[in-house]
Amino acid sequence: MLAHYLEEEGLATTVVSLVRLHSEIIQPPRSLFVPFELGRPVGPPSNHALQRGVLEHALGLLESDDGPSLLSDFDQGNDGTSSDESWSAPATASADLETADVADLKQRLKDEIEMLAPNYASAKKARGRSSVGVSKLTIEEIAEHILSFLDGPHEESPREDLSAAMVLRFCADDLKAYYMEAASHGGTPSSWQLGNWFWRDTVAGQILISLRAAALDHDDKRFIIVGGKFLVPVVWVTELKL
Repeated sequence: MLAHYLEEEGLATTVVSLVRLHSEIIQPPRSLFVPFELGRPVGPPSNHALQRGVLEHALGLLESDDGPSLLSDFDQGNDGTSSDESWSAPATASADLETADVADLKQRLKDEIEMLAPNYASAKKARGRSSVGVSKLTIEEIAEHILSFLDGPHEESPREDLSAAMVLRFCADDLKAYYMEAASHGGTPSSWQLGNWFWRDTVAGQILISLRAAALDHDDKRFIIVGGKFLVPVVWVTELKL
């Protein structure tokens, strides 16, 4: 681990660990194990007091003389998966895709994005930032590119520097972030609440699930990799028995 090399050069280090087994095996000089989900090393979004507590605990390990390897636990009962009973999921378009053709899907997705637009704008203003933007496309362009794969993989990329399949990956990331940020505004839903809503009740979620299935049944290697690994998180592949 990088921490060992930095310590050898005289720079004290402390690590926030999300997988205790990794810290036990690698034994960095100082490590704070936290019980949060992958991707949330300092806790749930917007819980500033908790996040500060994590950082203070991790930095506090620098004052300890224990070692050569120190593994400490952050004692926190709420790991970010507790439901917010006051949260209500935003209204969405009909997610029943059984009889929908491509033209119908395009309209439903556009309608759904428009329905969420006020919430997304308010969330972005309140936070002063947004994680949407990795594709460098507008939300309308993102939707268009994702929908273009419903007829199968192709090489028409909206960006000169990336393949169409790679842009699909980034577009999917942006679409999910757009929905999650919009749905989170005005409440503190857990990631499980948001996931249940997105993957079960939205047109966007159903389209990404359909694209994953199509990719796994195709012979285009890039489409298989992007569709199979990056459109639907593993936890939801398992939960939905995809």
